[in-house]
Amino acid sequence: MSDTRSSYTVALIGNPNCGKTSLFNQLTGARQRTGNMAGVTVTSREGHKTWRGVDFHFIDLPGIYSLANSRVEEMVARDYLIETPPDLILNVVDANNLARNLALTSQILEQGLPVVIALNMLDELEKQGDSVDLSELSLGLAKPVIGSDGRSNSHISALMDMLLDNVDQQAEPLLINYEPHLEQAITSLEHAGLTRWQSVRWLESAGEGVALLSDDQREEGHRALAQLASRHDESPAEMVAEGRYGYIHGLLHKSSSEHQDQSAADHWLDSIALNRWLGIPVFILLLWVMFEATFTLGSYPADWIDAGVSWVGQQVGAFMPESLLKNLLVEGLIAGVGGVLVFLPNVVLLFFFIALLEQSGYMARAAFLTDNLMSKVGLHGKAFVPLVMGFGCNVPAIMSARTIEEPRARLITILINPFMSCSARLPVYVLLAGIFFTEHAGTVLFGLYMLGILVAFAIAALLARTIPEKHDEAFIMELPPWRFPSPRSMLLHVWDKAGDFLRKIGGVILVGSILIWLLQSFPQQGTPWLEQLGHFVAPLFAPMGFGWQETVALLSGFIAKEVIAASLVVVYQTDMNDMAGLQAALGSALAPASGLALMVFTLLYMPCLATIATIRRETGSWRWAGVSVMMGLVLAWIGAWLVYTLASLWL
Repeated sequence: MSDTRSSYTVALIGNPNCGKTSLFNQLTGARQRTGNMAGVTVTSREGHKTWRGVDFHFIDLPGIYSLANSRVEEMVARDYLIETPPDLILNVVDANNLARNLALTSQILEQGLPVVIALNMLDELEKQGDSVDLSELSLGLAKPVIGSDGRSNSHISALMDMLLDNVDQQAEPLLINYEPHLEQAITSLEHAGLTRWQSVRWLESAGEGVALLSDDQREEGHRALAQLASRHDESPAEMVAEGRYGYIHGLLHKSSSEHQDQSAADHWLDSIALNRWLGIPVFILLLWVMFEATFTLGSYPADWIDAGVSWVGQQVGAFMPESLLKNLLVEGLIAGVGGVLVFLPNVVLLFFFIALLEQSGYMARAAFLTDNLMSKVGLHGKAFVPLVMGFGCNVPAIMSARTIEEPRARLITILINPFMSCSARLPVYVLLAGIFFTEHAGTVLFGLYMLGILVAFAIAALLARTIPEKHDEAFIMELPPWRFPSPRSMLLHVWDKAGDFLRKIGGVILVGSILIWLLQSFPQQGTPWLEQLGHFVAPLFAPMGFGWQETVALLSGFIAKEVIAASLVVVYQTDMNDMAGLQAALGSALAPASGLALMVFTLLYMPCLATIATIRRETGSWRWAGVSVMMGLVLAWIGAWLVYTLASLWL
């Protein structure tokens, strides 16, 4: 290692589900941040770690299978490695899927980039009775190889030492001997001035994804493609893939024992999770358990936070003399922000359960299981992940729909995503369900989320019959092995999501609470502006039994759905410092049927402003953003009215 540098950049790259992000979390701990890659909406994570006096800047690139395809994540990773090459690449490889993972490794090595390879989840392979000779694998790849485990920090010291020893290594490109005619084409492009890697990329992508230096080079590339087409039925991409997998097969023949397909436990779990008849009922049951636990377990810490907020409000109220500032702090800021803060435990639990399903390997199986059902309503199997992400926040969920290449399927996924109940709506559900349906609050939460899914599927089926399909896209789903989730990775994931929620409380909810209080408090002589606005719009919502207070809360939700709960707290909590008072006021002002209708309206009506802007950006048209707004408003009014009418017969 050179003695002249004190900081280095290391990029983590690997297949999805290889444990790359868990290893990144082990390396960086809490010293990390999330942001978009330059010029695109694909997110990456960055973090730091100081080791033996040297600062390492880690970048967790998106999980990809190849550097050769045109998906946005792969283009982002490819462009990053070419345009801003890091000092070292940490290639994370799943020991249980070596052949597939090493396909990406071979492409990185062909570029001649400096690489250290971390063989992840080696313990799982050994439990199956198989093994990998790390020394032989390192010799075959001509790169350092080390065992790692993203669920434990026992390997971190050795890994950091290996990174430190190799940050200044001089890398030579890997030379794979391809089919003779393909080699001739590569040689002709090299004679035209391209590197071997550029030549392989040009042929593999049929002229896409490589910036050639001159018209002569482009002409030589097309000539090479035409000559290969005249000699072979296979495409150059297939020939390149055969060459790489031939190299990998020979490498694994020397370094890896035969792999068993599955352990008995994995096979038993798959027999249930992927069963034709049991799979869907089990999936629904797990969702019900998730929402029941979210409400029931979250109620205990929520009560503690409520008591703390009430105490703070009382202390501030007792300390300060009567004034507008006191009213602003107690009835505006503390009541509004505190009224949403009490639901933090419910949000944390929801994200915990979603992370548990993802990291255990179950979520990929749920996607595989629902692919057939989704295809019947015009959705692609890849839409499952964006839809599940919508339970957290619709904005990144809509962005993630970029992985769907077929335009119609991508557009439908974007338009129905707002019907997936984001975490911003959860405080409203928990508040109202706890008031009107105390004994069955968890089931009501489950029903609301399922209603959103059913509405989304119904709209998808309708849109699929009105928007023409441009081309079909095959759905290939990797089923990762079942795993015990890493406690540290789970903690960091939940911490990150909880931080997002708290930042919203300190931002949009804080501003919204102040605005609602100002409109509620002025003019001081006469009817407040907020009440005037509520009474003006209330006739539109009267058929659902809403008062002006609920009308104002729904109007505030146009900005962000989190503000709905804060608005209810402010407009009802004039002389109250605790949630019990708010619950009593709401319970006396609304009938249970109206409370249920209010939850349904919150579920279905227009997306928040950030989601609308994202729809506009991702579809490239305000027309589709307008369609999303109008579709949500119409469905919300009709759905809430139907629920109120029917529920009034029983409640």
